[in-house]
Amino acid sequence: MKRTVLVFAAATGAGILLGSSPAVAGQDDNAERLCKSKIEDVYGVNDFRNIWTETLGNHKFRVHGQVKTHNHKYDFNCKVKNGNIKSYAYNGPHERHHDDDDNDNIGAAIAVGAGLAIIAAVAASQADDNNDQRKTSTPQVSQTVLEDECHDMLQYRIRDEHDYTAQVHMKEARLQGHDLVGDAKVKYDRGHPHHAKFTCHFDSRGRLMDSRYQLY
Repeated sequence: MKRTVLVFAAATGAGILLGSSPAVAGQDDNAERLCKSKIEDVYGVNDFRNIWTETLGNHKFRVHGQVKTHNHKYDFNCKVKNGNIKSYAYNGPHERHHDDDDNDNIGAAIAVGAGLAIIAAVAASQADDNNDQRKTSTPQVSQTVLEDECHDMLQYRIRDEHDYTAQVHMKEARLQGHDLVGDAKVKYDRGHPHHAKFTCHFDSRGRLMDSRYQLY
């Protein structure tokens, strides 16, 4: 899997950000630190390997890496925005600690590794889906927040599944119940741009549960 913006962790834990300002490099380091702390706190694992940070813009970062346990390496990642963990996931064995996913600032846990489905961050959302009234209502956050979460997930998936240089620009988005649907333009460093139709599904608390898109 190819990536363009990489931050490799040095032995001291400090990141090396090529071609960026010290301020951005510091934010990358902080994102990595927050992510490692969250994964260790929630899952009780701490032998981190191969960590790198993807810069998403507007003070948003996605941290990727692996945890070594039982002589195997397992993927983890986090989304960090404005110095706060928005979502996280770890795909390996662990002795799970107390999980505070039900806090309002935590979004849906992002999929780890190619081909894995997006997993829900909280069990509470399952209870919400059993409530018919909440299923027909709109999420309890602003559409701007939903668009931001949807944009980040679409860009992450298109980069992962098609072209690592993809830049997603939403042209239109409208909320239909718990689904944010709309159109976007996807540009690349090389090649012609694509148009995209997308749908992002949220639970009643505004947590991103699933996404799909079609390029044409």
